[in-house]
Amino acid sequence: MKASIFCLPSVGSRAEIEAGMAATRPELYQRMLKELTELIKLADDLGYDSVSFTEHHFHIEGFEVSNNPVLLDLYFAMQTKRIRVGQLGIVLPAANPIRVAEDIAMLDHMTGGRACAGFARGYQRRWVDIMAQQAHGVSGTLPHHHDAIDQTNREAFEENWQIIKKCWTEEMLTFNGKYWKIPAGATPWDLETTAKYGKGVENGMLTSAAWCRSPCKSRTRRCSCRSRRRRTLFDGLRKRASPQSCR
Repeated sequence: MKASIFCLPSVGSRAEIEAGMAATRPELYQRMLKELTELIKLADDLGYDSVSFTEHHFHIEGFEVSNNPVLLDLYFAMQTKRIRVGQLGIVLPAANPIRVAEDIAMLDHMTGGRACAGFARGYQRRWVDIMAQQAHGVSGTLPHHHDAIDQTNREAFEENWQIIKKCWTEEMLTFNGKYWKIPAGATPWDLETTAKYGKGVENGMLTSAAWCRSPCKSRTRRCSCRSRRRRTLFDGLRKRASPQSCR
């Protein structure tokens, strides 16, 4: 059996939170980093398998102050020896899937293959509605909702998930979906160095996108959790695997 830690980084004592706007106080954030460092170092020494963080924005109250779980992953990985680091999860409907794939692949390289990946649909409308508006016009959705908002959120999640998998499994990337098109259209690109040293261009037009920084591990296991609207990848991030149910 493997044991993992799921952290929801919060700042301040009860009294400090009740005083208001705790997340805007830098000394409380620094204290949180120090306390989590001690916890995760201990977990590393005790043989815990992994640690993961949420993604949330605008939490001025002081709860779940983890707007960039990948940066938190790297920060704590640099202070530990073997524990794996991940996210539960990056909210895909409010994200650029190519940036997500790049960031996690870079994390995997920088940690020597210790990266996990986890994805969520997003239920907190305070920030999902804002962060997703330009890319898709997507809103957050609660688990018990089954309406047009939920359907749009699901479509954006699935499309972004497909793109991330293609980034990690294919040499060159093309995609034609409802929300994303790669390339975006008739994109001129006649750079001589691409013709000499790269791929993805025909007759001066971009036909596919080059992918770099693939994850350094080779085994994956996917877990699709319908109740919590999360998907996770473990044990490296490169080859496809059949989905497993998570009860």
